[in-house]
Amino acid sequence: MSLNVGGLTAYVDQNRMALIKKFILGGRTIQYINVQPDIKSTASVNIINSSLTAAAGTCGWNEAGTTILTQQNLSVCSLKVNESICLNTLETYYTQKMMNPGSYNKDIPFEEIYVEEKASQLSALVDDLIWKGNTSASGNMSLCNGFIALATGATYSGSVVNVVSGTPTSATVVAIVDAIVAAIPSDILDQEDLVIFCGYDFYRLYSLALRNANLFAYTGAENQGGDFTQMVPGTNVRIIAVRGLNGSNKAFASSASNFYFGTDLLSDFEVFELWYSLDNGEVRFRANWKQGVVWAFPTFVVYYR
Repeated sequence: MSLNVGGLTAYVDQNRMALIKKFILGGRTIQYINVQPDIKSTASVNIINSSLTAAAGTCGWNEAGTTILTQQNLSVCSLKVNESICLNTLETYYTQKMMNPGSYNKDIPFEEIYVEEKASQLSALVDDLIWKGNTSASGNMSLCNGFIALATGATYSGSVVNVVSGTPTSATVVAIVDAIVAAIPSDILDQEDLVIFCGYDFYRLYSLALRNANLFAYTGAENQGGDFTQMVPGTNVRIIAVRGLNGSNKAFASSASNFYFGTDLLSDFEVFELWYSLDNGEVRFRANWKQGVVWAFPTFVVYYR
């Protein structure tokens, strides 16, 4: 008589391999722009501007010229993430093999990788909100306005008047970047921190187009010490890929110091709490932070859409 295993389910060893986390493209916009801490709700970016009226050097006092003090309000949104894990749930799955003996478990058996995963997700969310946040949207992006919403909304004190349009393809992307550079206002052309922020998809398309053009003097990011960042050939403008603009087909150019990111404590979106709640018999995760964005001078911004 042969062996009959029709009543069995094929064996799968669920404990041999280590638990791995999903790789998330982290946010890095705040590495390049102005970060303004200590904001609980709204703070002012104080601006001084003046005009000079010269006259012939004759005797007398002829008053002319104006010094103007203005402000841009930088408002932050208060955000949080709350999550709970009932450890008893883990006892009925392969995760029971990771747990300590006894019925009074108080620790997530994969705590280290859990914390790494949350840190990656928070970093990504912060960057996405910096650019694509829109209180008229839905889901996570509805929590706070980002730069795209500021550029297209009517509530912002100022307007982005330098607009470049087009559809990025391998054949057009170089011309589009050149048009963005050409649209940068002449008043800031001598700034040392001129940048174009774009998504990784736009950046990759641009890099490939430059390589395929076989430019004799072209040196890509690998020769400029950059990580998804390089100088636009023949200019003083650096193009930088950021996660928050992925899939948007949008880009922004200005001096990096013209972009402001507001928060409360600088560490708020990097530090979170994980503890065991005796009252609820579960492990709880909490992250609280504030964030908001603004431009000091919107007329110095180039918006590609």
